[in-house]
Amino acid sequence: MKTNSISLSSLKKGQKGHIVKIRSQGELGRRIRDLGLVPGMNVTMLGRAPLGDPIALRVADTTVALRKREATFILIEQ
Repeated sequence: MKTNSISLSSLKKGQKGHIVKIRSQGELGRRIRDLGLVPGMNVTMLGRAPLGDPIALRVADTTVALRKREATFILIEQ
């Protein structure tokens, strides 16, 4: 079954989803995973800084800030 996944960076404030894939390797991929952003985790978009970068996410019981560019490597389903 094919799923429709979107980039985490495209979520709007208050929207939720679960991570299906991390499309980054190397140091950036490791950093993303070290923050707890791994496939299967649920995320909620808390908001964006006034200029749109960084973005704030709720992952489990933790608030995580990511640059918008970093969030484009994370695919989610809503």
